[in-house]
Amino acid sequence: MTSDVVNSGVQIQVERKRLKRELTLLPLFGLIYFTVCGGSFGIEPLVGWSGPGLAMLLVVITPLVFSLPNLLMVRELQSMMPVEGGYYHWVKQGFGPFAGYMAGWMNWVVSWVDVSIYPILAAYYLGYFIPALREGATIGGISLSAGLLSFLVAALLIWLISLLQVRGAKLAGLTAGWLGVIMLIPLILMSIVGLLNWLRAGSTPTLPFLAGDSGLTAALSTGLFVVMWNYMGWELPSAAGDEIVNPRKTYPRAMVLVLVAAIATYLIPLVTGLYGGAADDGRYAIWGIEESSDGEGIGVVAAEYGVTPEQFAAWGVDPASPVGWEFPDIAHRLGEVAAGGNGGVARGLGLLVTFAAVLSMIGLFIGNSLGGSRVPFALAEDGMMPKWLVHVHPKYGTPWVAILFCAVIYTIFSLQAFAALVVIDVFLQTLVILMEFAALWKFRRTLPDVPRARVPGGTLGLILVTIGPVAVILLAIYSQVVEEGMKSLGLALVAMLFGALLYLPIRRFIKPGKPDIDPFEAGV
Repeated sequence: MTSDVVNSGVQIQVERKRLKRELTLLPLFGLIYFTVCGGSFGIEPLVGWSGPGLAMLLVVITPLVFSLPNLLMVRELQSMMPVEGGYYHWVKQGFGPFAGYMAGWMNWVVSWVDVSIYPILAAYYLGYFIPALREGATIGGISLSAGLLSFLVAALLIWLISLLQVRGAKLAGLTAGWLGVIMLIPLILMSIVGLLNWLRAGSTPTLPFLAGDSGLTAALSTGLFVVMWNYMGWELPSAAGDEIVNPRKTYPRAMVLVLVAAIATYLIPLVTGLYGGAADDGRYAIWGIEESSDGEGIGVVAAEYGVTPEQFAAWGVDPASPVGWEFPDIAHRLGEVAAGGNGGVARGLGLLVTFAAVLSMIGLFIGNSLGGSRVPFALAEDGMMPKWLVHVHPKYGTPWVAILFCAVIYTIFSLQAFAALVVIDVFLQTLVILMEFAALWKFRRTLPDVPRARVPGGTLGLILVTIGPVAVILLAIYSQVVEEGMKSLGLALVAMLFGALLYLPIRRFIKPGKPDIDPFEAGV
């Protein structure tokens, strides 16, 4: 057994040393930006489900009480252990192998659900330019459904981007960064048009705080999950810790830049859209909403918020549509207000923002798949998954087997996009965040002398940094359970139970012969 342990340890060390440390500030910024934010897209449901006033409030407050504390927590833990696997090792060192394994497992499951959505959404937006993706097509006498064509496009994107990831984390990060620059241009144009509409109107329209007659609890039950989903993920790229140049300095700097960029990316288009003409006459009620059941249409949902058939007709919106207004539709409306009709300005602005949405979905896949593919690699090098996942590409220095293994999973999950499972996504990831905050507190007591970039302010600073995210997370879970019941968390609990049941067989049959990784050995 001793020789097996030595041999396994040597083989794993050989593979670990092949990882290339090449993520500098700019590519890391691109990856974190597209993990946490990824453009304005995805914030629209906050308006439709929760209301314009609450939406703007949450967009401003959430980064201050949730994201900034998360950033400071990740900064301290990552500076202690800037190692491949990131948060898996933080939780494991704090609370033992089972807790660390569950943290890695839950965030990995999140990546299956979350990452697989983006290629499908990219194919959906591409349908604006390629009608066959919406209507189907006949090729060579063979009838292909819209669903099949969308899946084929999504699968192509998954594998092209996965091959990009294999070529190097730096290349993937720079690609994400340039996608972000191009993506933001249409959003800036849209915001300028909305601002000019607002100024030209000469007055600020009065918008309600909440959606329809819904109470604050109902508005928060969905709103908090939506806004948290759009502002979380700070720790996920830490899973590539051994691929970051000078991680103790580069990672915190990139996070600060992303925080500023994320707030601006969400807030500016949101405010200019609401006050630039895309929310008047109650139009805010259809921002981002989706039908409850297939074929039902958004008219049924919108009616619960007081929207009448006459309003749908006046807006030129089909109540049988499965989705309400997203930013391409909002941009189109702003163009109509600016030009005085549904002409070239409106259509052109809508198409530009649709193109931006395609780039956003591709960038989100790049950013989130980086963290997702490093989780099985980190678990495998620690003996908690099969050792064949540890292989590192001899030329590119990336965990290519883990990347391609995850590509297979993403392809399978893209057969059925789980876009409606934001609650499951956020619930599992926030449980990991709670474990990370608990580890932060424990290390202050058990590992006081380990060098790190501490949360400023001593114990009081630690309390202030912890109380905001914990309160937001608990409030989100409480309001969700009150409004929707425990059944809304059922699939998340099943995923946790399945992972827990795998733990003992893994310890019994996979772990033997593989030594634990020491996360404190990571380079600087």
